[in-house]
Amino acid sequence: MSLWVAVPCGIGSALLYGAATAVQHNAAHNDGAADARGLLRLLVDPRWLLSIGGDSLGLLLQVIALATGPVVLIQPLLVLALPVSLPVGWLLGGPRPGRGDYLACGAILAGLAVFFVIVGDPGSGRPLGVRATVWLAAVTIVAGLAACLAVRGRGVTLRAGVFGGVAGSMFGVVGVLINEVAGHGFSGLKHSAGLVPLVGLIAVGGIGMTLTQLSFQIGALGASFPANESAAPVVAVLLGGLLLHEHVPLSPLLGVAYAACLVAIVLGAVRLANPSAPAPTPGAAQ
Repeated sequence: MSLWVAVPCGIGSALLYGAATAVQHNAAHNDGAADARGLLRLLVDPRWLLSIGGDSLGLLLQVIALATGPVVLIQPLLVLALPVSLPVGWLLGGPRPGRGDYLACGAILAGLAVFFVIVGDPGSGRPLGVRATVWLAAVTIVAGLAACLAVRGRGVTLRAGVFGGVAGSMFGVVGVLINEVAGHGFSGLKHSAGLVPLVGLIAVGGIGMTLTQLSFQIGALGASFPANESAAPVVAVLLGGLLLHEHVPLSPLLGVAYAACLVAIVLGAVRLANPSAPAPTPGAAQ
């Protein structure tokens, strides 16, 4: 395990994911509607296809990062996609970043920095195992789809938030499954120990990506984006500690510190997803 390889690759993955996410939201936004026709339309949209290319490169770097570093450190790094999406969204026609946006970026970076200082080096985890992998993938898919069906027909903000949160949780699970696949290497794909987590990765990752696009169609980025980006690291850290047995320091005081880091990241995410409306031009029609 080498943090000197894992951390730079994790940061690079976050940069690519952030740019791709901004492009995907711009291409997929559908004024509250979420339907299969809209998803099919994306398949011929050059912007969306370009963003998928960015996601693919980001995934490659994420695989390298998780193959050489612990889940509880690498997966939270992907929160850096939030600040990256800000200037990309502006270039795509969104509002110009203001002082509040930069403060939000600072809050996210501070939350991550404090988290890294507290956790330190969690060391190498244990293999997840075939049975635990099957249960993890199955419960994730069933619980996630049940949550999405439960808000069917509800308000735009609630649906976007739930879809985004479920997708983010699935991406947190994907980080664990990538770690499991990478741990067995290509030779492991000949056996159930490596093949089962790969199948679970494809299933959970595919559903998570679909739910992300649906949340973008619905709109309400202020609900879907923070839920997505906040759920992923929380789920990954919990699973990394509980299932992979990576070392996460715990105490009542540290629990408060972890909560403060999460609050800083969530507040920053909410602010970035809800940019201030541009000031009206003097003399413009009211």
